[in-house]
Amino acid sequence: MQHIGVGYFGYYRATAYAMKHSLMPEIAKLRMKALNFWDKHGIRAAADALDVSTRTLYWWRRLLRTGGPEALIPRSKAPLVRRSRHWHPDVLKEIRRLRTELPNLGKEQIFVRLKPWCEARHFTCPSTSTIGRIIAGAHDKMRMIPVRLSARGKARLIKKRSVKPRRPKQYRPVKTGELIGMDAIELRMGDLRRYIITMIDEHSDYALALAVPSLNSDITSHFFSKATKLFPVAIRQVVTDNGKEFLGNFDKTLQEASIKHIWTYPYTPKMNATCERFNRTLREQFIEFNELLLFEDLNLFNQRMAEYLVLYNSKRPHKSLELMTPVDYILRESKNCNMWWTHTSPVNAKQKCHHRCETEMSCFGSENAFDRLAIYFRAFSFPNRNHENDNFLVYNLVYKAIA
Repeated sequence: MQHIGVGYFGYYRATAYAMKHSLMPEIAKLRMKALNFWDKHGIRAAADALDVSTRTLYWWRRLLRTGGPEALIPRSKAPLVRRSRHWHPDVLKEIRRLRTELPNLGKEQIFVRLKPWCEARHFTCPSTSTIGRIIAGAHDKMRMIPVRLSARGKARLIKKRSVKPRRPKQYRPVKTGELIGMDAIELRMGDLRRYIITMIDEHSDYALALAVPSLNSDITSHFFSKATKLFPVAIRQVVTDNGKEFLGNFDKTLQEASIKHIWTYPYTPKMNATCERFNRTLREQFIEFNELLLFEDLNLFNQRMAEYLVLYNSKRPHKSLELMTPVDYILRESKNCNMWWTHTSPVNAKQKCHHRCETEMSCFGSENAFDRLAIYFRAFSFPNRNHENDNFLVYNLVYKAIA
């Protein structure tokens, strides 16, 4: 049976805060009562009634003025500097020797062998519990780790696992670009494999995707570094799973761009639920109808997927956005200048904007939007790619979105 507060974010913190102020200890209430009595009848009468000195009453009043009623609650009187263990170095060496002679020997067995050794040398023998605390307080826990050999017979070093930053519980982004979810979809047909890299902004649902013939950290890094140019705002954080495609060069690219990389726990896709849900939508509305094309003509598949992404980002209503499109939601959310890319049509796209936007959604700068995005899609290309449809692809992805 679960407690009533399970599932409610901040329930226990709010409860503790209310308990702290509404159910003050009796001694704090007594001090508050003494100060009120002082205001009515004078300090001498209050000191005689409560059998305390006037000096103590002045101290309570100072606490009340500086810290409020909760400052009258007595603090812990435990000493700041406490006693530490001081055992003879030979005793500590003997405990370590016993743990080495019989690897990882328990504290009870060590006590049986250590007691006669200490009596023979007139040392005080630590108790069983103290031996356990001595072992736990050692920097290496006095633990012996066997040497593991590689296939070539050489000693293999055991690397300490680094702690990855995880997504905080109940965390929800409140701005566009604050958190981007990324994932990869694997599709098979016989012995052939194709992969689709997806990324979506968890606040505005603005999404991009690209089909690739293989998947590794180099390709994922290449995709991300170019896809950021199609995002209307700067990206601050990226959440991914622990797949190999999000390690290595991809993680290095995020570090160089000062973007925080957040990892999900293993086998916990719900920590990246927005991107997982976008993967399902992409499967049901597009991939299942063009799966054969994915294995026959990858470039044509990407071209049609770009047309679908235009509909997804600019025409398709989203329930999570109050039946608005991601582009409309971003435009309503933030103010920007008239030369921003969603306000620029193919006619005036050749004009150069030197205006500095007041928000994060800045203009494309000195280059016109069409040329810049054409360069972006050419940078996506793999060896032997045909660039004939680049301009058509850019037109579908950008200018149909702002029509």
